[in-house]
Order: sequence, then structure tokens, then C-alpha cells
Amino acid sequence: MKKKLMFMIPLFVVTVLLISVSTVSSNGDTKPTVVCTTTILSSFAEQVGGDNITVHSIVPPGICPAHYDITPSDVYAVSTASLVIYSGFEPWLDDLIEASGVNVTRVKVSGPWHPYTAALEYVKKIRDALNATLPEYSSYFEENAQAVCEAINATAQAIKEEADELNVSQVKVVCMQWQNSFVSWLGFNITATYGPPEKLTTSEILNLTSTAEKEEVALVIDNLPSGTEFGAKLAADVGAQHVILTNFPGAVPDTENYSRMIEYNARQLFEAVERHRLIQGEISELTVALNNTSMQVKILTATTIILLATTAVEAIVIYRRKSR
Repeated sequence: MKKKLMFMIPLFVVTVLLISVSTVSSNGDTKPTVVCTTTILSSFAEQVGGDNITVHSIVPPGICPAHYDITPSDVYAVSTASLVIYSGFEPWLDDLIEASGVNVTRVKVSGPWHPYTAALEYVKKIRDALNATLPEYSSYFEENAQAVCEAINATAQAIKEEADELNVSQVKVVCMQWQNSFVSWLGFNITATYGPPEKLTTSEILNLTSTAEKEEVALVIDNLPSGTEFGAKLAADVGAQHVILTNFPGAVPDTENYSRMIEYNARQLFEAVERHRLIQGEISELTVALNNTSMQVKILTATTIILLATTAVEAIVIYRRKSR
């Protein structure tokens, strides 16, 4: 990483000059910059900070933060930031701040953000971080944070009610572990979970496949940033629906914040359940039809045999009468 940063220094200088010129010509916009390492953090910061801050998000949605390579624009953003909010799973953060040449305030907001109650804690921690950095806007941040929490609560209640109506507790699934808490909160019957696909051993894959077949799972649930090829193959092998969820806002259209993201994820799950039940219903109807057809064939066969036997007996009787 440090070698990469040495090569980045010339690019960083050029970037600083370009961005500085752009800033001068942007009508004197001097709003404080808040740098967030991921979109789960930046989406909350944007909602709570509103028009009083500029938010720079480092890792694009849909990309694993651990595998991200920082850019000159990231270095510049940190060099001008009033606050950096991070999660703790960014191995490149120290090098990034060192390259920026400043001792910027850092606030760690970590832990899972599913289920929604954990997300509410994220909102409060980010509100507190903004209050500490920009106390003059504290009442504004408080008002926005309350509105964000109310939106999350309303969305969570609506999707949980729909999950209960669909009786998802009867739906068996295999789930990528980083979606486990969300899927479990909705009420699905999780029969097995798996970690990052690149770390799975052959034995673990065989066990997952065996469990999924034995339990007749309906869904295999993947996490977009972790890769989806393994889940797709597992679903195809066991005849399950493959569902792809995202953990980071903005990874797919109309998921720009947490509420929209969990609404999107829930919709993917609910539609997959309906597809599975439709297919199972069609298979059941086809099985009944085949069984009925099989029974009709058996009855026809038996009738034909009886008719042939009767005909043969009558032929013998007639033959004997004529022979007398």
C-alpha cells in the first residue's frame, strides 16, 4: 500500500490543484467536508447533515471495502475534511490519512447495521459525531436524525408485516452470513449460512449442498459485495430461487438510503418466495395430473385385459359349440 501511495503523490498534487481551482469557481462554497469510508455511513451523514455539510464517500457501493484501492481524490478529500467517519474494517485507512498530511478527527461507527434497530444506532452515533464537530448546527442535525429514524421505523414495520402475511417462517433458506441478521429478523427459517465464497473449502461447499438438498430450501440468499457466482450455482444445483441482496446503499437503483435499501431487499425476498410457491404449485398440479393419467392408464389397461379375456372365453365357447 505504501508503494502505491508513493506513486500517487504526483497525481495527488495535480488533483489538489484541479480541485482547488474548481472550488474557487464554485461560488465560494465552503461547507465543511465529512469523509465517510462507505455508503452505509455516507448515506446517514448526508441525511443528518443535510445542506450544512459536503459528504465524500470513498468506497463505491457494491465493492468490498477490504479490497478497495484509494485514489488521489480520496487523499484530497481527507486533506480538506473536518471529520472522517469509518467502520473499522478498512485496512487502508491509516495509510490514506498519512498520505493526506493532516491529523483529521476520526470517529468510528462500527458493528452490524441489520436489523433496523442497529441502523438506528448508526444514525444516533453519526448525529453525535456531527454535533461534536459542528455544534452550531446541533439542533438542525437533531431534527434530521429524528426524521431519518422515523422513516426507518415506518419502513421496517411495513416490510415486517408483509413478511408475516407471507408466512416466511415456513420458508427454508441458505443465507450468506452478512445478510443473516436481516433475513432472520424478517422471520425466514435459515437452515445454513456461509462466509465469503472465496474462503469456502470443498468440504464446506459439499455440506452446504447436502443440507440445502435435504432441507429442500426455497431460497439461496447472496450478498452483492461478496460475489454472487457461488450462490447462483448452489441455487441451480438444489432447485432453489437465487436472491441477491445489498448491504450498501446506492449499489442498485432506488437504494440511495437505508430505508430504500431494506425495502428493496425485502421486495427481492418476497418476490422470490412467491415465485417458489408458484413453481411448487405448478409442480404439485402436474404431479396430480400425472398420477390421474397413470391411474386412467392402469384402469384402461385392466379393462382391455378383461375385455380380451372375455372375448377369448366367448371365442372358445363358440368354437366348442360348432364342433359338436
